[in-house]
Amino acid sequence: MVSASIDYPVCLQLRGKRVLLIGAGLIAESRALQLLEAGARLRMVAPEATDTLRRLASEQRLELLERAYRPGDAAGHALVFVATDDRQVSQAVAEETRALGILLNAADEPDLCDFTLPSVGRRGPITVAVSTQGMAPALARGLRRQLMEHIGRHHVWVARLSGHFREHLPRGAGRSRLLKRLVDDDICGRLARGQRRHAWTCIREELKALGEKT
Repeated sequence: MVSASIDYPVCLQLRGKRVLLIGAGLIAESRALQLLEAGARLRMVAPEATDTLRRLASEQRLELLERAYRPGDAAGHALVFVATDDRQVSQAVAEETRALGILLNAADEPDLCDFTLPSVGRRGPITVAVSTQGMAPALARGLRRQLMEHIGRHHVWVARLSGHFREHLPRGAGRSRLLKRLVDDDICGRLARGQRRHAWTCIREELKALGEKT
């Protein structure tokens, strides 16, 4: 069966954003850790919570309200997540968030979701995300593991160096050529083969062409 629509993939910047997570079991705990890693200002609402979530609340890394969801809880948040096994709660939250124009993710309730969560792997600044539009999470995890096996230390180094050049070199054709060459076999390929000296020679040539001191 082919879906009538497809997901539009994005990488959200959540640092400092207010995010609500309703539920505080093991699935919610996993969601919470990911959101905290992204720098979100997290509020959680649930009648009960795991020991880990209580500890994080005591450390003031998140706000934990140990009670049931109430209408009005979603107001003022950039995103809302639901991770409960109560369909009625998920539906009530979905009605509220849609009325407020807030995007919602409801665990195991794809028909209530405004966005789904991919299986994510991180290595340095590189993020690999695999989505099956909520249809096959186990498949997404398996594919993500396979893809992560192909990301080496040299890829992380190239990504960080590219970020450095984008920040410090002036825009223009020269910088674009250098950034493209970073991922070519002359540089990235040589780094993968352990030929770091040769890779740096290529980089210095490009910088010299830009009039930069090496």
